[in-house]
Amino acid sequence: MSTSRALPILRTADLQVAYAAVERLLRLVIPLKGFYVSAEAQALTLDEAQRMALAFPEATIAPCDPHWPEFNDEIRELVAAGDPRVLGALPVTLTLDQRPVGSIEEAFLKITGTGWASIKWSWFQWPAVAELGLEPRGKDAFVQIVINSRDVMSEIPAADHTVFIHLRGEDDTRAEWLARQVGLQPIGPWENGL
Repeated sequence: MSTSRALPILRTADLQVAYAAVERLLRLVIPLKGFYVSAEAQALTLDEAQRMALAFPEATIAPCDPHWPEFNDEIRELVAAGDPRVLGALPVTLTLDQRPVGSIEEAFLKITGTGWASIKWSWFQWPAVAELGLEPRGKDAFVQIVINSRDVMSEIPAADHTVFIHLRGEDDTRAEWLARQVGLQPIGPWENGL
């Protein structure tokens, strides 16, 4: 079970505005060995799936339905060929795990379609905040953009995108401080994190 809590600090229809806010937040962090980014995106159409597969040939592509019999390579081949049999597997999810920061972000944000998507940065520490008596903290530290959704788990569809700061449960004041450092503020209630 997750121990993090997530605080929404920005909601916007402009994905580049959301990414710019994340870039500002990431300038505050203390990277650890293995500082990485992970992403997932749901393709609702064959065109979306083909665009994703072309952009990220090394990604896993799987049907959202766990009972679909094909595996990643078979789904990828069907998608690449534009085979109409893939229509029965839609929606499919593209997954990119633990990539170096800076290696996938721009391309990923360009290929997201109308389905939900999420991109998350982790393996870093939030900085110390002397005026609040807070030491650096790496436990449960994440930054996330949820695309076409309003919640951390991408269960509430939306036409906009939300930036979340993830922290340890007792770090409420740090979250608000972090948001202020990048010119933002909390916009909604805390959610259970990842």
